[in-house]
Amino acid sequence: MISSQLLFFISALGAVNGIFLACYQFSRRSHRLTNSMLGALLLAIGFRTAKSTFYYFNPAIAVEILQAGISACLLIGPLSYLYVHCHLADLAQRAVGKHWRTHLLLALCAIGIGIIFPYSRYPHIWCYSILAVHAYWLFYLLLAGKQLWQARDVLLGADGRISRQSYLVLSVYVSSFLILVAYASTPFTSYIVGAISFTVSMHISILIFVLQKDARVETAKKEKYQNRQLADEDSRALLDSLDRAMSEQRLYLNPNLSLPLLAKKVGYLQTTVSQAINEKLDKSFNLYINEFRIQYAKQLLSDESHLTMELVAERSGFNSNSTFFAAFKKIAGQTPASYRATSAARHASSSPDHQPGIPS
Repeated sequence: MISSQLLFFISALGAVNGIFLACYQFSRRSHRLTNSMLGALLLAIGFRTAKSTFYYFNPAIAVEILQAGISACLLIGPLSYLYVHCHLADLAQRAVGKHWRTHLLLALCAIGIGIIFPYSRYPHIWCYSILAVHAYWLFYLLLAGKQLWQARDVLLGADGRISRQSYLVLSVYVSSFLILVAYASTPFTSYIVGAISFTVSMHISILIFVLQKDARVETAKKEKYQNRQLADEDSRALLDSLDRAMSEQRLYLNPNLSLPLLAKKVGYLQTTVSQAINEKLDKSFNLYINEFRIQYAKQLLSDESHLTMELVAERSGFNSNSTFFAAFKKIAGQTPASYRATSAARHASSSPDHQPGIPS
């Protein structure tokens, strides 16, 4: 009895935590499409795991729930691929495109066909379709693996180490692959293996993710006390590199731009970049980046009058409207709406059709 209760707890834990993590991903503002794909993936796997757990301990479960669990597998493969695709697009700072809707539409159409031919009336068809579902899942994992292999240089940093975000996408991919293997091998093992594999893989991934963060913090602390003295000539060369990177690559439009990422882009230590910005420019890193973003936002406010403030903030690299408004007021000395109105009035007064003495 105790072993059964423990097995149920471990199996159900992954499903419950997966659903909570999915809700968290849906609530994040930065890289909303990427996080939404990860949230939907966790939700699909969590639902599939919950179904497996309850069916293992209660074989008399409603057949409609069995069908819903199998149908969720049709989404796991495409969502695994789309999460990898969106994450790599974010790293390369390129648009994701709209083809992702096609992949999800195909899976939803297959689920719709299953509703027309339900498990309760056509059990023999569904028994054979499970193999097709697993093959469909595997097909998308192979597509995602191909993209990861082609982007291996991007995933590895200049020091040859995998970043925390790259580690996350790799762990999600490997976990999806292991869960597929667990479910596909149930005829030779046990039906509950898939649920347990999700719980174990997810918690190991989270643990390593947290430990890796602590290791990076310790490394940053050690670097902080190195190279304290920065010559004027060296600092000027560094600041010129920063300005070129900002103007040519528009790094400030990346809402997840961080000090380590900027340092890697210009080829300097993180502490050296921070020291140059703080001491030579008398600015914080956030203020330095936000000045570029606000300058870009001013251009959008003047030239793109149809854009809402939310779109202006998003296109300028801000994660939230509140951060955008606060930074704009601090740097520009006025609100975005006031700047847009002033800019529109200035353009109107300079127009030939609105010069004094000329009727409009």
